[in-house]
Amino acid sequence: MALLRRSLVAGCLALAALIAVGQARDAIATPQKGLDFTPMRDAAIALLHGVSIYSNPRFVYPPTAAVALLPLSAGGHAGAVDAWIVLCTIGVVVAGLLCTAPWRGGIWVLAAALAAVVMVKSDVLTASLWIGNVSLLLAPVAVCVLLLGESGRWRAASALLVASLLIKPLLAPLILLPLLRGQWRPLLAAAAGGCVVLAVAIALVPGGGHFFAVLRFLGSGGTLHGHAAVYNVSIRGLAEHLGAATWGTAARIILVAVTAVLACRFVRRPAQPGAIAAMGTLLLLTAFLAGSLSEDHYLLVAAPCLLSALALHARLAAAAVALPGLALFAFPVRYIGNIASSTAGLQVRFVLAELCLAGAAAIVIARSSGDPYAPAISRRGVAEGRSA
Repeated sequence: MALLRRSLVAGCLALAALIAVGQARDAIATPQKGLDFTPMRDAAIALLHGVSIYSNPRFVYPPTAAVALLPLSAGGHAGAVDAWIVLCTIGVVVAGLLCTAPWRGGIWVLAAALAAVVMVKSDVLTASLWIGNVSLLLAPVAVCVLLLGESGRWRAASALLVASLLIKPLLAPLILLPLLRGQWRPLLAAAAGGCVVLAVAIALVPGGGHFFAVLRFLGSGGTLHGHAAVYNVSIRGLAEHLGAATWGTAARIILVAVTAVLACRFVRRPAQPGAIAAMGTLLLLTAFLAGSLSEDHYLLVAAPCLLSALALHARLAAAAVALPGLALFAFPVRYIGNIASSTAGLQVRFVLAELCLAGAAAIVIARSSGDPYAPAISRRGVAEGRSA
């Protein structure tokens, strides 16, 4: 039995590697590759030459990102884009491997390999890898933050979270997670250090002061509104595209209210394994869906976070809701048809996927924090669960 399991794991890992190579090759062959990579490289080059990092108006990250991404300025543009695409592919594979905690042994190693296959084969990756957005590298970071929180290592989780915000504030909703668990001291210490670094970057990096205008621009939905709203996979984007602003506003309010109720339940009762990861996933998805901006590659961050929660606290009901969501974002569009492959069809498909993943996370939170007499989660308890 052990030999069979090891063979299956090896086969899945080989399949994931093969698919990853194919995805990277196809993305590299795309003529418009590096759409989101080019502004980051331009900002790094601008920093080297002492001119404003926001000379390219499509660079919408903190000034600290330009400093961290200085290596992107090396070599020729084509080679840098290709290397970045390969790195992003590796990041997605790592997120898939991490999300089911492969170090727990047994069947979970196989589950991790299967998760890597799903992540790297997903239609979302096919549609977004060529763009070269840094979000793909934040997928394993998000999983690590949640797993560190599950194990009670809030100092490391907060430090890693704040470091990611200095590159791209995509994981900002996770700031609420340590606060909900009463772990404000580690978060405050990490946030203080991050604020100092950001303030220094704003003051010293050429054009750093323009970052505040960038924040206002992103808060308004960026460029994904009007005719481009069809590319915004948030409730706001879908409602704007369908001309149903009133219904969209109502749906966003309901989603935020449900999340708030579950957050109150999460705070008042001890959290069993999986609840922290599920709460983090729900916070992310609520921000994506109820916020002003969400893009399809955000699903590659949310999906492994949910899989982490399901691996730590498997529930049949949660899995039943999660599976349609995973299928919606991962199933190859060529097997579905032209309706699902159109831009409008993809928007509906990905919004539904986000809603399914959010629903599964909500179920895990409700079930794992439902026993008021359950012992609080501890680092030792998680370690014992992983070694079982």
